[in-house]
Amino acid sequence: MSGHRTDLKRRLGIAFRVAFIAATVTALWWFLRGIDLKALVETFHRAMLWPLVLAALLNIGSHCVRAEGWRVMLGPRHRIPFGRLLRYELAAQAASAISPARAGEVLRFWLLRQDAVPAATTGALIVLKKVLGAVGLAVLVTAAPWLLPGLPHWIRGFVAVFAALMVIELVTLVFVAHRVAPDKLPKFLRGVVGGMYFLRDSRRMFRALAVMLVGEAADAAAAGAVLYALGIDLPIAAAVMVLFFIDFSNMMPIAPGHLGTFEAGALYSLNLLHVSPDAAFAFALLFHAQQVLPQIVVGLPFELRLLVRRQRGDAAALAEEGEHTGAGQRRSAD
Repeated sequence: MSGHRTDLKRRLGIAFRVAFIAATVTALWWFLRGIDLKALVETFHRAMLWPLVLAALLNIGSHCVRAEGWRVMLGPRHRIPFGRLLRYELAAQAASAISPARAGEVLRFWLLRQDAVPAATTGALIVLKKVLGAVGLAVLVTAAPWLLPGLPHWIRGFVAVFAALMVIELVTLVFVAHRVAPDKLPKFLRGVVGGMYFLRDSRRMFRALAVMLVGEAADAAAAGAVLYALGIDLPIAAAVMVLFFIDFSNMMPIAPGHLGTFEAGALYSLNLLHVSPDAAFAFALLFHAQQVLPQIVVGLPFELRLLVRRQRGDAAALAEEGEHTGAGQRRSAD
């Protein structure tokens, strides 16, 4: 019976993924069907270099901010140096950029396990990091629709509902961390709730939230820099709105590096802001490259080195196990 349920769940997952891919491809076709290729090339030609370099530096800076966020969440129970957490962050982001289904988070489990961080704690902190990041984005984006005239009225309500849901989710997690004893929960939830230990420290929780807010602000500033580089005259509130729709579209990972969903979110938000399709597509491509390429160039060497170290460690463990087995057999023979 459990095998049938597992098979059904797998089939439903595949069907949902196929439907999401079809929806993404349809959305991209809809926004790009009338694009002027000549205008697109001219948009790239007139792009300024220094804002693109600034955007790339902001991207690297946001990785430093996220590493600091992990340091705040892990300590004081797990004191891991900032430099090592930065390497872990870059390696995890590189893994996610070149493989689908959030492979970087799987790698993060193994990396933190090397520092004696339990898997349940890592899983809980991954969830909390996403919630805190979403709350930080909600703080930035809540006022954006009111500062951008000409947007559909439903956008304000949509953003407000998103912000409210994120705050409610965070408050619920804080309540669970403070009020619910792990030993009263089902066994599979005890480790997760135990991993939320840092929520019981109000100062540390607000520090983590502030760090995530800085990271989201850096991403919004990078989006604004790319818009400026392409000569797209929009206020910084528009950059925040674009980042919001990109992050919302990326919630379902269907391809390495969010290929497709990233562009769909950018094109949709810029269409709402009355940006021409060629300029919107140029922004989507450049901003996506600015997000992914530094992760691969900087993070992939760290990832490869860590994987090599893992293979060597596994080989050493097997050799040691073989020596113990051989010694045991010799003792038995004696």
